[in-house]
Amino acid sequence: MNKKSVKVGLILISMMSVYSKVEAQKKNDFNNPGLTHYLNEEHTRYVSFSGYAELWARYTQLNPGSLINNQAESEASDLSLRRVRVKMTYKPTEKLMFVLQGGTTNVNMNAKASNYFDLLDAYAEYSFSDKIAFGAGRSTWRGLSRFTTGPLNTLLYDLPAYATSNAGATDYTVRELGAYVKGQLGKFDYRLVVADPYTMATSDPKYNVATFSKNAPSKDFSGYFRYAFLDKENISTPFNSGTYGGKKNVLSLGAGFDYIHNAMWHQDINKNTINDDMKNFAVDLFYDAPLNKEKGTSISAYGMAMHNDYGPNFVRYVGANNPATSVDATQASLNGAGNAMPVIGTGNTYYVQLGGTLPYLNKDKKNLQLQPAVSMQLSDLKGLHDNAIIYDAGISLLMNGMSSRLTFDAQNRPVYTADPSNNAVVSDRKWQFVLKYRIDFN
Repeated sequence: MNKKSVKVGLILISMMSVYSKVEAQKKNDFNNPGLTHYLNEEHTRYVSFSGYAELWARYTQLNPGSLINNQAESEASDLSLRRVRVKMTYKPTEKLMFVLQGGTTNVNMNAKASNYFDLLDAYAEYSFSDKIAFGAGRSTWRGLSRFTTGPLNTLLYDLPAYATSNAGATDYTVRELGAYVKGQLGKFDYRLVVADPYTMATSDPKYNVATFSKNAPSKDFSGYFRYAFLDKENISTPFNSGTYGGKKNVLSLGAGFDYIHNAMWHQDINKNTINDDMKNFAVDLFYDAPLNKEKGTSISAYGMAMHNDYGPNFVRYVGANNPATSVDATQASLNGAGNAMPVIGTGNTYYVQLGGTLPYLNKDKKNLQLQPAVSMQLSDLKGLHDNAIIYDAGISLLMNGMSSRLTFDAQNRPVYTADPSNNAVVSDRKWQFVLKYRIDFN
């Protein structure tokens, strides 16, 4: 276990244990006082604590050739901690803010040697006005699309597969060291980010198939711009909500980009190494509104179109919280081990999501709600002969709003193999079923 990581965790926990004064007027979803200590009577300076934990119970049909501890397996059932986060926000003045966050990710049966509490975020922000603020450090501040920065109040069990598709390649748990400028001008908000991506040490360049380069990385430039037709959204954190459960009336149109010069490379027919830029562009539309506030019903919808250019025939296969340890190359599909599937590549990706809350089950306390949702991701990638289509359907039980919820999700994914002409075609489809419990504190 990493001693420095343990120290970070102990510091955050000790800060919470000595925390004594909370603001009684503000209540969280549990109807308890929020974990905020105000430093002045105007409530413009404060220290606040927040965090969450996500527990998964899962059954997965594994990709062909999957191994768990060198034993061939076609399916797996497991318990895991998908994410654990502890966050402190310190605002010593009206203009200055500091954010420190630690946690761990993907603690599963294969993570015995890597279960550690890590420093995730550490950045400072200075706000000149609502129109412009500047920040720097390690964080998830970045552009491209609404869900690129990671999870917040997801409508389904987790983020769509494409959203954080560079995770572990050019970033660390969706985080980079960088600087950003952001602001809100009336109904319009923006963020512009320049960051140092991490080097993805993969393989030597291949013929006509782009991979991440081992060379020194260039800067990662990204941005996201959004117009709010109805209620404005909070931009105090990098995360965008997947649903407000009827608490806001939101219709927003967004567009973004992400660019890294010479992020990729490949070989031409003469075995010359060619460098390729990573160029990603996206547009999305988000709608979330109450239907009947007295009953608690609401609707949430999201649509996204993205064009990705990573170089020729690039496809990235990723398995979130993968239950497999390796794969038998003689039996493997193109997907690789476990629950891996194509999540991004050179080409176009489209995503739609629809859901909402049903009437309160406890009408007197206005509590306990069911929240069904469905989604589909379609990726038309140059490196795949058949389109990659991923389906999700789920239902959540909101026990204390979004702060305590139980979600069941069924996901169906494609499995790719090479046909006699070496085209990547869908040869099978596999299921994954996840029962997730998430609890937030703030």
